[in-house]
Amino acid sequence: MIRRLFIVALFLFFRASPGLGATLDLESAERLALQRNLDLRALEFEARAGDALVRKGYGIYDPQVQLTVAEGEGRERTNLIFISETEANIVKYRDLNLSVSQLLPLGARLSAFFTNLREDSNSTSRLFNPSYQAELGLSLVQPLLRDFGRTVTESPILLATRDRSIAFQDLRQEAFDLVRDVRHLYYEALSLRDQMAYRESSVALAERVLEENRARLDAGVLPAVEVLEAEVGLQLRQRELLDARRLYEDALDRFGVLLNTESPTDLAEPPPVAADVVVDDGIAFDHAREKRPDLLRQVEEIERRRIECEVARNRLLPALDLGATYSHKGLGQNVDDAFDDIGSNDFRNWEVAFNFSYPIGNREARNEYRRIELLLKNLHARLAQLCRQTRREIRSARRFVEVSRKKVEVTEKGRELAREQLRTLLGRLSVGLATTRDVLEGEEDLARARTDQIAARAEYGQSITNYLWVTGTLLAQRGVDIAEPDAEDDSSLFSMEKK
Repeated sequence: MIRRLFIVALFLFFRASPGLGATLDLESAERLALQRNLDLRALEFEARAGDALVRKGYGIYDPQVQLTVAEGEGRERTNLIFISETEANIVKYRDLNLSVSQLLPLGARLSAFFTNLREDSNSTSRLFNPSYQAELGLSLVQPLLRDFGRTVTESPILLATRDRSIAFQDLRQEAFDLVRDVRHLYYEALSLRDQMAYRESSVALAERVLEENRARLDAGVLPAVEVLEAEVGLQLRQRELLDARRLYEDALDRFGVLLNTESPTDLAEPPPVAADVVVDDGIAFDHAREKRPDLLRQVEEIERRRIECEVARNRLLPALDLGATYSHKGLGQNVDDAFDDIGSNDFRNWEVAFNFSYPIGNREARNEYRRIELLLKNLHARLAQLCRQTRREIRSARRFVEVSRKKVEVTEKGRELAREQLRTLLGRLSVGLATTRDVLEGEEDLARARTDQIAARAEYGQSITNYLWVTGTLLAQRGVDIAEPDAEDDSSLFSMEKK
C-alpha cells in the first residue's frame, strides 16, 4: 500500500497539466488582441480621421468657381436739365458674372473673370439701348511679407499631417501596450494554472495519506492524532485549491475582455523564451529612439509646434500685397459687338497696386509668437527628460532580465532539492520513520518550490517582454506590421506574421 502511495504521489507531482478542451496559444492571443481589442479599434478610427483631415487640407488648392446670374429693374428720379423732373429713369438689366480663382503655393490668389451686363433704359441720352457691356480679365493678389511662403500657405496641411502622425504614434503605443499586457497576462495565467494543477496534486496526495492513515489506525499501528492531522491537512489544501482555481478562472475572464471575445478554456504552453537580449545599452537606446512610440510622438509634437512657430513669426511682418489686374472691355448694341471689342486690343485695362497695412504695436502677433516659442521650448525639455527616462528604463529592464534568468536557475535547483526530500520522506513513512506531518510538510515544501519555479519562469518571460517594450522592438520581434492609416480603407491596419 505504501509503495502504491509512493508511486501515485510521484505521478501526480510530475505529470503534465491537464487539458481543458480548446486552448489558446500565445501567438493566437496576440493576433486576436490586435484584431478585436476595442480600445485599439477606437484609435484606428482616430488615425483614419487624421488622414481625412490631411485630405481635407489639400482642399485649399481646389479651384473656386463663382457664378452670379441676376435680373432686375431700377427706378430713380433724374437730375438732368433736359429731362422733366417728374420723369423717372427706368433701367432693366440682366447680369452674368463668372469667375474662377486658384490659390498658389506662395500665397497668391489668381483669378480669371468674365462679366456680361445687358441694360435697357427709357433714357434718351444713351447711345445704345439696349446696351451690352462685357469684360474679360485676370487678377492677381500676391502677399510679399505677411502670408508669403509655402509654409504659411500650407500650414493647415502641414499641421494636419503632424496630427495624423501623432495619432498614428498613439495607435502604435496602444498596440505596444496591448501586446505587452497580453504577454504578461498569458505568463501570469500559466503560472496560476500550474499552481492550480499542483494544488490538485496536493489534494490528491492528502486524500491518499488520509486513507492510508485510517487503514493503519484500524489496524492498530497508528495513533488517532495522525488521522486528525491528515484530515486538517486535506481541508487546508482543498481551500488552497479553491483559491487557485478562482484566480486562474479570473485570469481567463480578463483574457476575454482584453481580446473582446469569449474567455478561453485553457492556455497552451508558450514557445521557449529567447535566452539573450541586446546587452549594449547604447544600441538599445538607438533602437528606442527610432521605434518607441512615445519618443516619436514627442518628436512629432515638436515638429508641429515648430510649424506653428514659423507661421506665428510670419504674422509679425506687416502686410504688403501686390495686386495686378488686366482685362479687355466691350460695349455694343448687341452681344456680338461687345465681344468684338473684347477680342480687340483697343479697350485694354491694367492696374498694378501695392497695399500696405500694419497694426501699431502688433501686440497680438508678438505675444502669440512668444507663447508658441515657449511651448516649443517646453516640448524640447520634455523630450530630453523622456530620453533620460528611457535610458534608465533600458538599464533597469536589462538588469531585470539578468536577475530573472538567475532566479530560474536557482528555483530549478530548489525544486530538485524539494523533490528529493519528499521522496526520502515517503520512503521513511513506509517504514515508520516519518510522520504524516513530515510528509505533508515535505509536500508543501515541494509545492512551494514548484510555485517559485513557475513564478520565476513567468517573471523571466515578462522581463523579456518588458525589455522589448522599453527598447521599442516588441512589435517587430512579434512580427507585427502596422499600415499607414487611410481614410478610404476600412480594413485592419495590423498584420502579424506567423511564427
